[in-house]
Amino acid sequence: MKHTTIFRIAVKMLIIIPVFLFSCDDYLDKTPDADVTERDIFTTYESFQGFQDVLYSLLVDYNSHALTTGSENGDHTIALQGWSSARKYATGNYWEFFDRLHSNYYSNAEDNVLPESGSGIWIDGYRAIRIANICLANIDLLSDATAEQRDLITGQAHFFRAYMHWELVMRWGGIPYVDYVIQPTDDMRLPRPSFQETVERIVEDFDLAAELLPWDWDQTATGSRRGGFNTGRATRGAALAFKAKALLYAGSPLMVADAGGGFTYDSDYMQRAAEAAWELLKEVEDNGIYELIHFDEIQRNFATNDGTIPWTDEWIWGKIKTGSGSGQLTNRHGRLYSPGRFGGNDINETPVQNFVDMFEMKDTGLPIEDGDSGYDETDPWSNRDPRFRQFVYVDGDLAGFDPSTKLTLYKGGTDKENVGTLTSYFVWKYWPKGVNSIDALWGQFRYATPHMRLADLYLIYAEAVNEAWGPAGSAPGASLTAVEAVNRVRQRPGLDMPPVHAKFTGNKDAFRDRIWNERSVELCFEGARWNDIRRWYIAHLPEYWSQSGNQLLYSKTQYDLEFDEGHTQFNRVVRFRRVFEQRHYWMPFPREQTQIYPEWPQNPGW
Repeated sequence: MKHTTIFRIAVKMLIIIPVFLFSCDDYLDKTPDADVTERDIFTTYESFQGFQDVLYSLLVDYNSHALTTGSENGDHTIALQGWSSARKYATGNYWEFFDRLHSNYYSNAEDNVLPESGSGIWIDGYRAIRIANICLANIDLLSDATAEQRDLITGQAHFFRAYMHWELVMRWGGIPYVDYVIQPTDDMRLPRPSFQETVERIVEDFDLAAELLPWDWDQTATGSRRGGFNTGRATRGAALAFKAKALLYAGSPLMVADAGGGFTYDSDYMQRAAEAAWELLKEVEDNGIYELIHFDEIQRNFATNDGTIPWTDEWIWGKIKTGSGSGQLTNRHGRLYSPGRFGGNDINETPVQNFVDMFEMKDTGLPIEDGDSGYDETDPWSNRDPRFRQFVYVDGDLAGFDPSTKLTLYKGGTDKENVGTLTSYFVWKYWPKGVNSIDALWGQFRYATPHMRLADLYLIYAEAVNEAWGPAGSAPGASLTAVEAVNRVRQRPGLDMPPVHAKFTGNKDAFRDRIWNERSVELCFEGARWNDIRRWYIAHLPEYWSQSGNQLLYSKTQYDLEFDEGHTQFNRVVRFRRVFEQRHYWMPFPREQTQIYPEWPQNPGW
């Protein structure tokens, strides 16, 4: 699938954005007839930053950008309704993401800065790239600013240009890297590069951003003026983390094949990814720039109910969401993860048994399929990895404080027979207890999806090191092995899972399976799984078993666990068989974009 054809950027999205549309503060508010010039906007730091701040609004939160759209696009959840994103992915119906009749985070017709043109990863990605290029093109006009302020403006522009290209290339494959302000008269017939070639340009921008941005805005002279109110701004840590992630993807089997190689890991890219990850992890290990928060507080990474922003010391990057209150459940979360009797809309993406099976036994640290694990099939939810019961609700759990919030997920139970529920579980990760129409403790409810947190970075490092140097290896100059990096995540304060079992640390093939499993449970419902099973090149397979044969790590067949009210009988039943063909490894480009002129190619199979 090496891309050597001619590609055209979505010109309409790139050239229609006049600079005066993006004022964010009072000092940029002008009447439509006002004579606003580039010099008016780009001369002072305050006005320049006000123009640039719109970039933050163009970030997409994977679990709340649009109705009935969630981040779990892989095999871990299933939904009944056809308009749910999980269902569209399960049926292979990717075209509906662009029909503008169904809300989604690719091309959404709601809640955006320019309602007439839509929003989402595809639209806002190119919109943000243009804004970043405008910032860089006008940086020489910035005269009323300190050297530090100039660096902050320039660093953010490089970061967003890289990050928005990353959001696109991760889903569509190699695209031209747009590094200038496109004009209507420009020749747009740009050659389409491979995934890896695009990533190399992304890495260049992340490197520039890392040189210019601070670890902590509060520690800068500029940021200290708003100390405590800089949460969510682009930092050196975010640039380094996504540099590592981009390199990891570029060296993964799908992307290596995209560039003309085989479906295997590329050792050079793995070494570069490990080194990039260690550059940031060294700051973590030595100076505590980020930290894995206590397990008792882990839900604060995803949701709060006290008015605070779901952004902890573990977050490296994501979108600051301003919305709070009951509407966040009834109109957002409730159209995705919470059932009707709790204030939702009976549109539920619920976890499947395949996913639940991935949580190991706590005492032994072994998969439940392993004969030595200690798993008891008559008591399937006890003594499991504690993350299971923090991320997933099971039958009998209280979703609140009122006794009537007890979940009835047995066969014939109210919640199991609900029209929108296909399996015997609910996602708990983004749903604090009491946030429902029964307890009505939702006045300050907020939820958000991290795009990068420290646990992900440790696992990126572990995967890259394992492929380059094996389980006991480490990046040059690093004090952390691949096994130790995974154990950092398993043994965060308060979690205390046992270290990775010795059965799996003897060679890279066996340890690879544990890394894959660890990513699946730790990062569930955060948008990682679909991208992972694609880049690992296993999504088209009927199923994928671990190298040792003792764990099912992926299956197109999605199972449920049915049981009676007394939990005396448990039966594994098929709920759905996913559709995933070769063409589903990349998203299709919107049809109208490929019809502008013949040379614009569609992705293979679409």
